[in-house]
Amino acid sequence: MKAADWKDWEIFCRVVEGQGFTKGAALAGVQKSSASTAVSRVEASVRARLFERNTRHVRVTQQGRLLYEKLAPLFEALVDVTRDAEAASEEVRGTLKIATPYEIGVQQLSPCLSQLMQTYPDLQVQVDVTWEQPDLVRQGYDLAFVMTNTALRDSGITCKRVVLWERAFFASPELIARLGCPTRPGDLNDWPTIGSDDETLWEFFHDIDAPEDVQITPRMRTCSAELRMRAALHGLGIARLTQQFAADEVARGRLTRVFPAFRSTPLKVYALMPARKNMPAAVRAFLATLESTLDLAGPNGTLRAPRP
Repeated sequence: MKAADWKDWEIFCRVVEGQGFTKGAALAGVQKSSASTAVSRVEASVRARLFERNTRHVRVTQQGRLLYEKLAPLFEALVDVTRDAEAASEEVRGTLKIATPYEIGVQQLSPCLSQLMQTYPDLQVQVDVTWEQPDLVRQGYDLAFVMTNTALRDSGITCKRVVLWERAFFASPELIARLGCPTRPGDLNDWPTIGSDDETLWEFFHDIDAPEDVQITPRMRTCSAELRMRAALHGLGIARLTQQFAADEVARGRLTRVFPAFRSTPLKVYALMPARKNMPAAVRAFLATLESTLDLAGPNGTLRAPRP
């Protein structure tokens, strides 16, 4: 059998992290069969079984765990060295790898990415859609956008910026015709609502009146703004959405903004970047383009999307 090389050792680490060959192969960017062969070569090199395998589960052995704990920091250091070397170049080229929830990637980043790639023809962009906060270093991401209802892991993160998107309340014209148009936050007590997975109240702010919190018990809960909007389109209740996300449906007359005199707390999204000495030119260009398309405002590096 061919002796194990450095790629085999890296694949072994990714299989440990992925808790199996399917996810581990995806993390390493290889086929599952290639990952299995690579791990077999590593096992042959160390003359030990590193995983217990059966038809349903893959479990790392104690010796495999000890080996991983020695190897993983070495590959993390290698990634850091490579990225710092790439960052020393002022050319905007190569591949920019971004992780983002669906609603942000589709609705909010599209103008930024289109402008960025038109400006820098030698740049490639990979956008992975995920609600989970990825391991930036091990999975090779340059940036990750994370919603505030996701617990942030600070390990390996050197820079956080907050993107703020204004939110409002929307319902279908059919539901409004059936129940009447609500005018005050207290009217929500007689209305069905559609919320995210952890929402128990909505905040209402008015230029004159004091802020008001209204308890809600949503008929439907989901972290997907797309599903919440579709439920509102079907007349299932009032949904709180970013104004940009609902803008097209409002323009078509399929959604109506309710409580137009009130605003709610903005949606906060963290833009996370891995710890490194130098920021790559592609990341600097992306952030500059993001600021120009979102209209930079506010202190402490806070970005606020323009009102539609």
